[in-house]
Amino acid sequence: MAIIVAEGLTKIYRSGFWKFKKVFAVKKLSLIIEEGEIYGLLGPNGAGKTTTLKMLVGLCQPTKGTIKIMNGEPQSLEVRKQIGFLPEQPYFYEYLNGYELVFLTAQMYGQQVTKKRINEILELVGMAEAKDVYLKNYSRGMLQRIGLACALIIDPKILILDEPMGGLDPIGRKGMRDLIIQLKKQGKTIIFSSHILSDAEMLCDRIGILIKGEKVKEGTISEIIGEEIYEYEIVFTNISEAHLWQIKNRVKDLIKSGDKFMAICENERQRDEILSFISSVGGNLVSLIPRRKSLEEYFFIFIKEKRYAP
Repeated sequence: MAIIVAEGLTKIYRSGFWKFKKVFAVKKLSLIIEEGEIYGLLGPNGAGKTTTLKMLVGLCQPTKGTIKIMNGEPQSLEVRKQIGFLPEQPYFYEYLNGYELVFLTAQMYGQQVTKKRINEILELVGMAEAKDVYLKNYSRGMLQRIGLACALIIDPKILILDEPMGGLDPIGRKGMRDLIIQLKKQGKTIIFSSHILSDAEMLCDRIGILIKGEKVKEGTISEIIGEEIYEYEIVFTNISEAHLWQIKNRVKDLIKSGDKFMAICENERQRDEILSFISSVGGNLVSLIPRRKSLEEYFFIFIKEKRYAP
């Protein structure tokens, strides 16, 4: 069942001294977000991701087009109470601590929350130990997490997150990914924007790729990048220099790492030939890994082929 339906969204800004020049931030964008799914809006900087999310939460009005969220308008108070929003660069009053900020956010929504509920949310986002620290002393990653706590405090049905991985170190990114998966298991619908394609590949049920304000691709990861194997990695040891030279002349690439070697094969025939040769000369096979295109690899090829690159 669709929980968000957007049709023909266009956002035009005017620039120049006399405001005559039209700049299309988003152009004729339609989205259908199903209840309970994780949907990723992907694209380079300036693609229109943030503008789209702001239109969904009612922070800016589309020049053209319509948005329905749970059959209501984004500006409706009842709809807004069901949406948790994390902006790309959250800015908070520096002389509140984390606990006070989350409490104040609940108050602004008109919600009465218990101290236990606030502490549970702070624990959930990994900020329990820093709840008494003033926000001016938070790192960017900590501000992201406390911002997420604010988005979650009202227990919304929909989470809209603008670059939630921004500013996080690898441990923080993994924590954010795990949290998003946990929230999906609770039945929440999550829409997030990102230019970190590996995170989107791991998390999203479906993705939409925006380029210069237009949606140019949409679907599941498998629908977009396919399941086709495009090369094989064969890792092996115990091969003489003479035999290595023969392998190198048969494969796409040969890489040495310590006492191991990795041959990159372009097709099944090449793979079978190398496996047979390694076995015949007494080499030891360590691993055979079929490789499919990652979302990141697909994205770069797609951009280049369609000439969308800036």
